[in-house]
Amino acid sequence: MMAGSVSRRSLGVLFSVVFLDNLGFAIVFPYLLFYVESMGGSVFEYGLLLTSYSLMSFIFTPLVSRISDRHGRRMILLYALGVSGFSYLVFGLANAMWLLFAARMIAGTTAASVPVAQAYAADVSTKQNRIKYLGLLGAAAGLAFIFGPAIGGVLSQFFGYVVPSLLASVIAFTNLAFAFFWLPEPVRPDYDYAKSAFTLAALRDLLRNRALTLLFAIYFMFILAFVSLQAVLPPWLKATFSFDSLMTGLLLFYVGLISSVTQGVALPKLSKKWSTASLVQLGLVLFLFSFLVLGFTSDLFVLVAVSTLISFGLGILLASMSTLISLNAPKEAQGGSLGIAWGLASLAQTIAPIFSTELFTVGTSMGINGLAFFVSALISVLIVPLLMIFKRQNAGQNV
Repeated sequence: MMAGSVSRRSLGVLFSVVFLDNLGFAIVFPYLLFYVESMGGSVFEYGLLLTSYSLMSFIFTPLVSRISDRHGRRMILLYALGVSGFSYLVFGLANAMWLLFAARMIAGTTAASVPVAQAYAADVSTKQNRIKYLGLLGAAAGLAFIFGPAIGGVLSQFFGYVVPSLLASVIAFTNLAFAFFWLPEPVRPDYDYAKSAFTLAALRDLLRNRALTLLFAIYFMFILAFVSLQAVLPPWLKATFSFDSLMTGLLLFYVGLISSVTQGVALPKLSKKWSTASLVQLGLVLFLFSFLVLGFTSDLFVLVAVSTLISFGLGILLASMSTLISLNAPKEAQGGSLGIAWGLASLAQTIAPIFSTELFTVGTSMGINGLAFFVSALISVLIVPLLMIFKRQNAGQNV
């Protein structure tokens, strides 16, 4: 399979890998808070559980993604899917908090599956059509967050927390079978494997790329703002609208629908008229406005309207940021670069849940349920000058 050419089967399996991997996570998310509370845990422990996954992802994802540059994408994807299936099995059968933490930490070591799938798409696409393929993979994640929360919310409501967790495990192992039989290793012409070794010198050279460093900083702060919202959303919905796991799952269903349509349908059309950096700017504006409105609202109609804007902005930002990082990275470091970005996202996901859930607790004691949303808005404001610097440095390059 030559660069610039993606077979339908390979693209379909990549789509399946990203879809099913995110589906497993999305199934669990709506009832995670309630699962923790059923074992006597608090909102703070719920935040710690989210953090435990992200901390392991931060440690392992850059390393595993970089290894895929040298030893192949397929092997890493198979490993990640197998371990993920095992972790969901442990999670579903857990009868103590420490087992929940162990399962989520094991799952965190497999988070490299998404950046490795993105690197696979980058290997077999051109610079011109890369945002299209990365957008399609983003749409796969969006579709997972359409069906996953609804499935998790409904199953947890009527059958308890074990059944949806075991379903997530079955999905991961099914995904493993698809990838094993139908996903070949991509052929990368003119590829210098000597440059793909995981060394401190190679990492240092990568971080000397100023454009990449700026993009890493932007990506980290964007994920920090979004995950602060995501982590606090279930307890905020419960406190503000009396939502249970079913209603939370249905709202996330809607968010995933809009995000998926944005990445799979709207983004390829927008990318023909707007530069990728300008699309990032649009997504940030939507985020900032939405965070501010959420901080004040207790109206259900406003919640739905703002969720639409956030979903649209999220769909734009996810694919556009991955595309910018890929386009500015050396070809022998596609996996490593996307892995660093994903690792930084994991660092943000490590910090944000504890920070935002504590802000939520403090805010509710003051009668300000949306305090964490105002902090997300502030983070979005701080991203703007970094993006302006990047655009100025790359003026005339149509990025």
